Amino acid sequence: MNTTQLRVYRHLLREINRQFTPVTKNKAWSIQLRQQWLEASRNPGSNDSDFKAAQNVLTYMANNRQYKELLAEFNPKMSEGDRIEKTARRVGLEAPKSYDSSNPSS
Repeated sequence: MNTTQLRVYRHLLREINRQFTPVTKNKAWSIQLRQQWLEASRNPGSNDSDFKAAQNVLTYMANNRQYKELLAEFNPKMSEGDRIEKTARRVGLEAPKSYDSSNPSS
């Protein structure tokens, strides 16, 4: 295992511990990652594709965590409908009007 692969492995363990372990105190995610990493290191033929997949998972997990933190920090009291509308506007879309059963004519 070279240093780049080891760095990705350590970052994946950190992300798993940040996102999954504190909530449930369940080490299953870390154990599963460790087992898959050991199997991949023993089988050198699949290392390149597995390494790229691990990098993609790491990028997704880190960005998803950061997105949740930013959303909680900057929109703490926003309703779900307002949050959906703002997100749609941010990407250049307009959310459709919600149906109001108490006022069907609007």
